[in-house]
Amino acid sequence: MRIRRSKRIWAVALGVFVAVFLFTFLTAKFKDNEEADAANLGAFDAGYIISDYQMSNYNAMNEAEIQSFLTAKNPCANNNYSYYLQLSANKNYTWHWANGHFVCLSEERFGDGETIGSGDTAAHIIWQAAQDYRINPQVLIVLLQKETGLITDPIPNNGDYRKATGYGCPDTAACSSKYYGFKNQVRNAAALFRTVLDGGWTNYPLGNNYVQYNPNAGCGGSVVNIRSLATSALYRYTPYQPNAAALNAGYGYGDGCSAYGNRNFYSYFEDWFGGIKSEGKLGVFGNMVVPRLLYVKAGARYIDPNNNMVGVRAFSSFEYFTHLNYFGDRLCLSIGNNKDCYIYSDLEEIEIDETEVMAKKRILIVSSDTNYLDYKGRLFGDRVTNNSRIVFTKKININGQLCLQTDEDVKMGRCVPYYKLQELPNFEIDGMAVPREIYVKKNAEVINLDDGISEKINGGERAYFTGRASWFGELCLQRKSDEGTKKCIPYSSLREVVGIDFSNMTVPRFMKIKVGAKVINAATGEGAGIIENEKVVFFDKKVNINEGLCLKSSDEDFISKDACVLYSDLGEVENFSKMVIPRYIVVKSSARYQELVSGKQNNISIENNKMYFVDKININGNLCLRTEADAKQNLYRCIMYTDLEE
Repeated sequence: MRIRRSKRIWAVALGVFVAVFLFTFLTAKFKDNEEADAANLGAFDAGYIISDYQMSNYNAMNEAEIQSFLTAKNPCANNNYSYYLQLSANKNYTWHWANGHFVCLSEERFGDGETIGSGDTAAHIIWQAAQDYRINPQVLIVLLQKETGLITDPIPNNGDYRKATGYGCPDTAACSSKYYGFKNQVRNAAALFRTVLDGGWTNYPLGNNYVQYNPNAGCGGSVVNIRSLATSALYRYTPYQPNAAALNAGYGYGDGCSAYGNRNFYSYFEDWFGGIKSEGKLGVFGNMVVPRLLYVKAGARYIDPNNNMVGVRAFSSFEYFTHLNYFGDRLCLSIGNNKDCYIYSDLEEIEIDETEVMAKKRILIVSSDTNYLDYKGRLFGDRVTNNSRIVFTKKININGQLCLQTDEDVKMGRCVPYYKLQELPNFEIDGMAVPREIYVKKNAEVINLDDGISEKINGGERAYFTGRASWFGELCLQRKSDEGTKKCIPYSSLREVVGIDFSNMTVPRFMKIKVGAKVINAATGEGAGIIENEKVVFFDKKVNINEGLCLKSSDEDFISKDACVLYSDLGEVENFSKMVIPRYIVVKSSARYQELVSGKQNNISIENNKMYFVDKININGNLCLRTEADAKQNLYRCIMYTDLEE
C-alpha cells in the first residue's frame, strides 16, 4: 500500500514516466558469436530478476576493469573503409572513422550532449554514474547492450549514442531530444534505478502486480510477485515480462506477443557477470528518496551495524524511516544513519487520509486516561493521562473518526481520538478590586482563554491592569489595553511595583554618569543595566529606594520609564545659569559648538547669522552662551562669547 497523500503526485509521475521510458522493449538485440547460446532461461524468475544488493554494488568494477571489459567485448576491429564510405552517404547519421577502422564504444569519447570524438571515455562515464548514483556498473553495461547493443556493435553511429540506454524513448513516439547524448542517457538511467532502490516512485511496487507480456493488452499477462526493488526498477524501465515463447527462444525471437527487454537483461547479466547473487552486507547507509512513516509489524526482524540479525520486534508500532541499506539481498530500512535497521518485507506501507492543519491550533483537555490510536485505528501503546492539557495543531480522520495530533504525533504515526477530549471551560474575566500599574516581567506570556494558546511578549515595563480571571487555579490579570478580549497574563509573570513614585528634583541639573554606573528599576528594585560610557545627562526626577537616592531623566531614551541611576554613581558638573538679558546675537562664520562632555568642537547650522541665547556658563574663565533651542532639549553645549558679535 502507498500513503494516500502521495497518490496525486505519483499519478502525475506515472503519466510522465510510463510515456517516457518504454523504449525497444519488444526488440531481440543482436548478439556476437559468443552469445549464441543464451543463459539458462529455465531459471528466469519474473519476480526476482536481480537482487537489490547486486544492483547497488557500485564498486563491482573500477574504471580500468570497465575499460578492459569493453575492449574485450569489442576491440573496434572493423577496418572496411569502403563500407564506411558507403554508410557515409546516409546524411541522417554519422559514423566515426579513425586510425584505419570504425571507432566503437570501447574507444569512443563523449562530450556533453551528442558530441563524440573528444571528452570522456565510455568507461569513465559508466564508472562515474555508478559512483554518483550507487548503481552497479555491470547493470549499466547490460542496460546499454539490451537497449541498443552498443557494447558489441562494431560500427555504431551517432543515432545509437543519442538513445544509448533508451531513456526518453517511448515505443509510441520519437525520442525526446532533451535526453540525447551518451552521458545524458547513462546518468539518467542510473538516477532512475537509484530512485526506486531508495524507496521512490515505481509503477510496480513490491508484492503482487499484474505485468503484461506485451504493450498489446490482448496478449495477456500474469500476476508477478515482485520481491526486490531492483526488479521493480527494471519493470519501471521496461514494463513487460517475457512470455513462454520469448523464454524458449534464448536470445532469439518468440512470437507476436513476445517482449524481450527483461529477458535480455537477465541473459546478458547471467552470461557476462555470473547472474544473480544474494551475498552482501551492511556498509554505508544511504538517504531514502522518500523518508516516511511505516508500520513495523510484531515479529519484524532487525539487524545491527555489525551485520548481525539481533532480534525481532515484540510489538507492532510506527517508525519514521530515513536511511536504507542491504543485508544480503534484502532491503533494510533504518530510522537513522548506521542504526539498527528493519527488513523491508517485515514493514508495511500505510494508507491514511491526509493529515490536515487545524484552522486554529488550540489546547484541549484529556477527559480520561486513554491510548493513542495508530493510523489503522488500533491502540498505539503509549497513553495520555486524565486532565492532560495538549496543544493540538493537526487533525486526521480514521475510519470516519476525528483524531487530533501534535506535530510530534504526526511523526510518530499516532493521534488522540476527539471523543476522549473536552473543550476548555468558559473562563470569564471580572473587574479587579484594585486596578493598578503592575510590572510585567521580560518574556512574559499572554494567554488567550478561548483556546488556551499563549504568546510571548517583551515585557520589562509597567502596564495598567483592570481585569482578572482564574486559569486552572492560577490568577491571571488583564491589561486595560486587552479589554474586550479573553487575554490575560498569569500573575506569576508579574511583579507588584515596590518603589516610590518619582518626584521633581528641587534643582534639576546636568550631572555626569560614571562608567559602570548601575541602572535600577524603581518598580521592582532590580538591576536594569550598566552604563558603559561616561555621559552628561540632565536629571529632573528623584526617588528614594533601598540603595539610596536615585535620579532619572524625563528626556533620555536609554533609561526606561521606571529606571533611575543611583546618586552615588553620578558626579556634579558646571551647570548653566540664566542670562540677565536673553537676546539675539550674531554668530560669526568661524564659530563652533563647544561640546562640554567630549570637549570637541562641532559645526553650527544657522539662519540669518543670528541665534537667540538664554543661558550662560563659564569655561576656564571664559563666557559661553547656550541657545534657547539647545536649552529646551537640555543639550550640554554652548558657543564661546568670543565667537559672537553683539
